[in-house]
Amino acid sequence: MLVLTAGCSSESLREQYPVQWQTCDDLFGVKNMKNVRDMLGDDQEILNRPITVDEMANGLKSEARERYDPVSGFDDYDVCHLDGQGILWTVVGWSARSLKQVSDPSGRWHPVGPDAFAKGGIYGGGRTVTVFRCKVAGAAKGRQVQTLLEVSLSDVSNPKSTDEFEAHLSAKIAQSVRDAVGCVNRPEIPEGLTSGEA
Repeated sequence: MLVLTAGCSSESLREQYPVQWQTCDDLFGVKNMKNVRDMLGDDQEILNRPITVDEMANGLKSEARERYDPVSGFDDYDVCHLDGQGILWTVVGWSARSLKQVSDPSGRWHPVGPDAFAKGGIYGGGRTVTVFRCKVAGAAKGRQVQTLLEVSLSDVSNPKSTDEFEAHLSAKIAQSVRDAVGCVNRPEIPEGLTSGEA
């Protein structure tokens, strides 16, 4: 894995790694990322390769439109990976899980709104993984092999972080990926990943 380090301030990260910085801001929102960077302290590293939101979205859309290769599978997109006094690590890709698996009421997945499911993290430690149905424009009928987009967000693991903040981050990144890909079914992803049934 390529490690890009900057043991100074957040300003130096922005100057040295403008693509990664902009992608994190675009996906999570400037205010949220300021809060994350404040939590992670001055000695931070950016661990992911440069990737723009458009590059991520175009890759996901291409995979939905092209013939599926069962040997190579789908790509994962490491879109925002900061390390300091805690970690923020986000990976996006088409899920290997089926809708039947995530909607099984006896499983570990929790429905969040009508169109999305989540597990882990805010529901029991570790990463929060969110999946939601996403139909891509231009995919031939029956061509889109996988219909669930998956967003994985690491536990920030910082005393200043709360479950509520991490749930907010998970919802925000899922909403941003949905909008960037342009899911034509417009899945509903509620703020804070709550089902509204509590």
